Amino acid sequence: MWHDVFISQSVINKAMQLVARQRAKGEVLNCLRAFLNWEKNAPVDVGFMVSKLLLTIQLCPKTEFQPSVRFGEDLSDSTWEYVCAIDLLCCHQKWVWTHDNIISKELWPVMDKWIKYRKGHANVAYTPDIIVASVLRLIGRLGQLGLKEGFPSAVKNISTVIGMFIQHAQDEDIPWGVQLAAVYALCDLSPSNPAEISKILEAWRRETARSVPAAVLGALDEVGALCAEGRG
Repeated sequence: MWHDVFISQSVINKAMQLVARQRAKGEVLNCLRAFLNWEKNAPVDVGFMVSKLLLTIQLCPKTEFQPSVRFGEDLSDSTWEYVCAIDLLCCHQKWVWTHDNIISKELWPVMDKWIKYRKGHANVAYTPDIIVASVLRLIGRLGQLGLKEGFPSAVKNISTVIGMFIQHAQDEDIPWGVQLAAVYALCDLSPSNPAEISKILEAWRRETARSVPAAVLGALDEVGALCAEGRG
C-alpha cells in the first residue's frame, strides 16, 4: 500500500513526501531516501510549496463548481486535492505560521480583492467566485488547526469576519456557491463562538430563498447541538 502511495504523482503525495522528508529520522529516513531517490532532489521549502499550490488553484482556467445533490455547489475533486494538500502542509507548520503566512498574507487578500471588485473599485482584477469559495473552505479547515492548538480567540476573530459576510449575503446578492462555502467554513469554526455562530447560521437559513443542501442542514444541526451543549 505504501509503495502505491509514495509513487503516486498526485499533489497529496507530494505534500506527504515533503512532510515525511522533514519528520523522518534514523533508519526510516535512510529507507525513504533510498526508496524515493531523495538524494537526487533538493528539499522544497514548505512555504514555497503552499504558495505554489494556492497559485495553481487561482490560475487553473477550468476550475468551476461541482454540482452535488448532497453538498450543493461544491469544489471539484481536483480542487479538494489541493485544499487537502495545503491543509496537510499547514498542520506540519503549526497554527502560528499558518495564521501569519497563509491566512493573513495569502487568503484574506484574495477575499478582499473579490469584495472590492464587486463594489466597483478601480484597478482591481476579477477573481472567479469558485476561487473565493475555495479560499473560504480552506480558511475553515485551517481554522480548525488553531482550535486544536489552543488559539480560540484568533479563530474567533476569523469566524467573526466570515459571520458578518454571511449576514450581508442576501443584501449583497452573494453567489450561492460562495454563500455555501462561507456557511461550511463558519460551521468548521463554530467551536470558537458556538452561540453567536448558531444564531447567524439560523438567521441565514430562515432568510435564504434557496433550497439548503442536506449536508449543510446536517452541519447546522451539529452547530446547534454544540451551542446547546455549551448552555447545558
